[in-house]
Amino acid sequence: MARLGRTRRVGLARAAVCAAIAIAGGAGAGAADAAAHAAASPMTGVPQAGAGPTIAADTLLGKRRYVAAGTRAYVVGVENGSFPPIGWHTTGQMGGFWAPPIKLLDGLWFRVRGAWLDDARMFTSGPGFVRLTFPATHGLRPTLTEFSPDGRPVVLVGLTLAPVDRRAKRVDVVAEAHSQVMAAYPWSSTTPTADQVEHPDAASAEGDAVQFRQTGRSWYADVGSKLAPRRVAVGRGDWGPTTAAERAVFGSKGAGGRLAWTLRVPARGRTLWVAVSGSQFSASRAMSSLRRALAEPGRLLARKVAERDALAGQSSFQVPDSSVNQALLWSKLNLADLHRTVKDLRIRDVKAGKAYPPPVATVASLSGIDAAYPDYAEFFGTDGAYSTYGLAVAGQWRTAIQQLAAIRRVSRIVNGRTGKVVHEINSTGAVYYGDNGEPGDINETAQFAIAADLVWQWSGDPAVLKDNYGFVRDGAHYLARLDPHADDLWPDGAGIVENPSLGIDALDVASETVQELGALQEMALAMHDRATAAWAARRQARLLAAFGQWWIPSQGLYADSMCDGTEGACTHAGEQLQQRWWTSVAPMEQDIATPADANAALSTIEGPTFTGSCGLYVDGVGGPSGTGGQTCYLVNTGALAVAEANYGRMNQSVANMDKVAGQLTVEMPGALPELAQSSQYNPYEAFTSRANVMQAWSSYGLLWTTAHDILGVLPDAPAHALTVVPDLPAGWPTASVQHLAAGNDELSVSASQGAGRFETRVSGARGLALTIGAVIPAGSSVSSVTLDGQPTSYQTVSSHRGTEVLVSAPAGESRSLIVQTSG
Repeated sequence: MARLGRTRRVGLARAAVCAAIAIAGGAGAGAADAAAHAAASPMTGVPQAGAGPTIAADTLLGKRRYVAAGTRAYVVGVENGSFPPIGWHTTGQMGGFWAPPIKLLDGLWFRVRGAWLDDARMFTSGPGFVRLTFPATHGLRPTLTEFSPDGRPVVLVGLTLAPVDRRAKRVDVVAEAHSQVMAAYPWSSTTPTADQVEHPDAASAEGDAVQFRQTGRSWYADVGSKLAPRRVAVGRGDWGPTTAAERAVFGSKGAGGRLAWTLRVPARGRTLWVAVSGSQFSASRAMSSLRRALAEPGRLLARKVAERDALAGQSSFQVPDSSVNQALLWSKLNLADLHRTVKDLRIRDVKAGKAYPPPVATVASLSGIDAAYPDYAEFFGTDGAYSTYGLAVAGQWRTAIQQLAAIRRVSRIVNGRTGKVVHEINSTGAVYYGDNGEPGDINETAQFAIAADLVWQWSGDPAVLKDNYGFVRDGAHYLARLDPHADDLWPDGAGIVENPSLGIDALDVASETVQELGALQEMALAMHDRATAAWAARRQARLLAAFGQWWIPSQGLYADSMCDGTEGACTHAGEQLQQRWWTSVAPMEQDIATPADANAALSTIEGPTFTGSCGLYVDGVGGPSGTGGQTCYLVNTGALAVAEANYGRMNQSVANMDKVAGQLTVEMPGALPELAQSSQYNPYEAFTSRANVMQAWSSYGLLWTTAHDILGVLPDAPAHALTVVPDLPAGWPTASVQHLAAGNDELSVSASQGAGRFETRVSGARGLALTIGAVIPAGSSVSSVTLDGQPTSYQTVSSHRGTEVLVSAPAGESRSLIVQTSG
């Protein structure tokens, strides 16, 4: 093994807002129970209360966004039922209904007996659906249930009406839709702009449905219901309750459509299902998707809830911190909500928005994980790599494997055989940044290798190795060539921080390159490529030996960049810059710092210069951005949680996990956002300037830290091996996980501690040779070690986390290790 720390050892070389949130639900049910829970009411056709985990909000709903998503379509709106202009990539156009790569509608609004449903009093997130509950109007209690069935370019909206007096009624209902049939790229700030390429929409009544089309293109959006409306009308209006100012932002290129019904609502209530479908291919495909979805909306919803509830039951963590516990559950559901499949991508290199050349290739289909809603519903190198950690421990390997394939395939198309990873792939196929001529985001090439190795280690799937090995090998050689003078070993180019003040060598690039070489060495050996394995081992050893170049003793920190010349803030070659960027945590996050340097650096980073109540600042006090940089991305704080745990600083790690988990209910209940609420970032600022409401990489510091460090699970499925060495925070007497997938096995792991006694239990490791152990406190000594109640031989190993007591356990259904300590 060529892994550093536990990750890759060197071998062969906000209180007021949160208090107003109503929260309900817990761990997901198993698959069988999920199907029962998801059973729809025979009258309304929507899940009854208690269908899987739910989490709800009842305040500030007019200021909170939400998303309901499937793999082919999604809707972004506001939790009171309105659809104002949302997003900044294309100003105001990132909300509404989407079937990537095209937007369909600005909004869909319902009117019941003349009253618009735009004042919901409760918003609920469930497994695979959302629900908006409105106050009683004209003797009826309305709710809207929204979801997108996976694999279909359609969103279904169920309007449920229940008579307050439980007497049957006849009710007039109107649904108004306003189209915005447009591509996800270009944007407002690109060349050309979205407005320059967008054509006006046309609307037509097609039987019982409304069909919208962008003129001059085969892009379609359909709106309809299985229940025939008494009237279908089209025009330029039909904006629902939107204001004139909001309409001005949306612009005049959309069209309107209206469906009207007179419903007989029985005493037990009734649900009217309306579908929104889309196609970038043809009118017939859009209509077919609409009709197929409307044929069985209740069954599609029941299936969606059952599948998501079963997914919630995978990797089912239980920890004493209720905030972290809740966030671990919803992190898994967020990752599922961001799983995306896009058809017919036209791959073109748009040079960071400055060009729009003809496509160089067409890809029939790509799947992976979108970075975020609403503005980053795209595939990214960095976001995808960070998301892989959560996908791996959540057992969502298929998504991770698809993400690797998508990035690899498009990178090969754009960058040829170099192995450089592209940065950003829009759902249209536009590659915004990351071609061979661009000097930034080179960290993504190293991150891809680490992510591929991670998925291979957890899944044991030989195809992951076979499919990715050549690309990983090429990427490592590409990074090696980026130090043209071979003067300092470090690849020249920016990493995740895109700021001109940095020196040419970035700390995160250097740290991840060390890990990348370990991943390549492992993969090369498995591929019997001994020459590449030897090269990777030699280069990794040279980088580790030279890593002291980054240390600044006077500051007790690593430089966050270094200089080759006078670029950025540099004055001379070899200068160390420490500008308070969050990437100062990278050597500890990658587990390659010495324990002495790691503890010194982490203690400084935990201080007020780098961190605040929101977590780890993007750049801290005294950094290039001044106070304007003191915002906290959840991935930054998650990286700090990982770094602390890598060095056995478990209480500090959990404190950062709490900061991440605390954002779960700030905007959309159950969604981890991009940025944390802070004095520098208001999550309720204008809808057209906000950060993302749901971000895939925000789960990184929760899922990975809990599985990999707190519970200490380290699978090597290709070698049929498993190590489980928990390290519980001082305040946690227990922690556990059920249904954790590792290779072909499904594990249960639990750890407990108290009064000098440390117990680790592992079951389900039938096909994996097990090393079981525990990390014991500094200054303590081992009094006894028993395995399954019998004294056993053991070894103690000094690691970055502390002293590990390890026992090799024979294969078996269940193993229990107890370590008793003194001192």
